[in-house]
Amino acid sequence: MNNDLRHGARLRAFVSATHFPQALAMVLLMTIGTAILGGSWSSVALVFLASAAGQATVGWTNDWHDAAADRAAGRGNKPTVRGELLPGDLRVPILVSATLTIPLSFFAAGWVGGAAHIAAVASALVYNFYLARTVWSWVPYAVSFALMPVFIAQASSPALWPTLPVVLLSVLVGVTAHLVNAIPDIDIDRATGWGGLAVSLGKRRSIVLGVVLVIVGLACFGVVVTDVLMG
Repeated sequence: MNNDLRHGARLRAFVSATHFPQALAMVLLMTIGTAILGGSWSSVALVFLASAAGQATVGWTNDWHDAAADRAAGRGNKPTVRGELLPGDLRVPILVSATLTIPLSFFAAGWVGGAAHIAAVASALVYNFYLARTVWSWVPYAVSFALMPVFIAQASSPALWPTLPVVLLSVLVGVTAHLVNAIPDIDIDRATGWGGLAVSLGKRRSIVLGVVLVIVGLACFGVVVTDVLMG
């Protein structure tokens, strides 16, 4: 394998270790949300950079921290399991992305909005290091998604704040996403002795809870749309 191919494969491994589909979805959500709410081009660009740095930090930290457990569980979708990266390869990227997240967040959304984004990333790190395998695994999702609308709104305009229904809708989306992501891995997680809300509930009750959250979320979305139309 020549150097170009080797470097390309390594770059793809680093991108994959960010949990790329989920990371991209979050970056696009925050960036497009800022644009829709009237943020300037510079604000939109800074939100893109700040959210990308934050999501990379979360994804890389997860793969670094869980490398041994992922190998034991045979999670072949992880670069650290496939042997494309060593856990230690992620340390410098984590340090760089985490360091960049802080100033970029403040530049994008001011002191309040920037602090909200940094706190959301910190909450996700609490999930990675402490709560992912406990019955409280849903809490960091609720916290991070509750803070996200504050970041988006403040990046759009310092005078703009999310309404309570918007924050509640965001929380419901976050917790639902957590369940949807965890349900397929319930059997693997249980076999390896890992916890998590979905493991604690079991597949059937997790699906029921997910359906309930979707129904409540749709009702909340209706309230948000009504507020927008009447506003």
